[in-house]
Amino acid sequence: MKPMHLKVPAYSKFYIDARREEVNYFANPWHFHDELELTFILKSEGTKFIGDHISEFKPGEIVLLGSRLPHYWRNHPSYYKSIDLKGSEAIIIRFNQEYAGAEFFKIPAMKPVFDLLNDAKRGIYIKHQHEDLQQKLIDFLALGEAQRIIALTEILWSIATERSFEYLCSIGYAHQYKGNDIEKIDAVYNYVLNHFKTDISVQAIAANCNMNTTAFCRYFKKKTGKTFKDFMNEIRLGNATKLLLKGDLTVAEVAFESGFNNPSYFNRLFKQFKGITPTTYRQQYLNSNGN
Repeated sequence: MKPMHLKVPAYSKFYIDARREEVNYFANPWHFHDELELTFILKSEGTKFIGDHISEFKPGEIVLLGSRLPHYWRNHPSYYKSIDLKGSEAIIIRFNQEYAGAEFFKIPAMKPVFDLLNDAKRGIYIKHQHEDLQQKLIDFLALGEAQRIIALTEILWSIATERSFEYLCSIGYAHQYKGNDIEKIDAVYNYVLNHFKTDISVQAIAANCNMNTTAFCRYFKKKTGKTFKDFMNEIRLGNATKLLLKGDLTVAEVAFESGFNNPSYFNRLFKQFKGITPTTYRQQYLNSNGN
């Protein structure tokens, strides 16, 4: 299913849209928008779809979404039958990445926030319920335009420096470049992203970086936190997930289109990474969308 492009009203790139949504259930379909989004679930339960990530959501969750990252908050079926007119409630803040000016986050001191906003392309889940952060989000709605710029920066700084978060999407679904990525790693990323459907040799990649295979593997693991093989699988699985959600290819075709020559291996690997088979993953998505 193709995500809908949601146009968020904005008077300028400095405008910060903030609102408290109180509804029977969250009605926006699978969609994306140019702005980043910070969502705080006050009341509601269901399944969240963010890029290639699927998991349950509940009250107290805070999620930061990057620009143009498709997402969908689907309530449990009981919400669509309930007479409770205020069964779902959330605070939603949408903003341009340059809300404080094009040069502000390029200041060295603001690098943690700069990296956070770039990393948000994968979706960021705030793991622990911080009462002070939650209160700041609640108080945010009453602030004026200038105060919102200051308050949002403080909120993002808090998230970036406490590092109590986890990424939701795979690199393969939403690859991004950090400000401190070195040229060698970027070159590897670019090559893999452009050739993941083919049989990529780690020896060839290493040679392209003027390194022997052992040194390259050690170097790549140190810089990325994962083996080159795991990175390759993440890229391929991320692509496979996007194809599965489109729904117009068989699972075997999805495997081949994503660089897997053996559908059985693809099924095992997908279940290892996602916890469910590709068929179940697709069906879970279709069921949650009422198809």
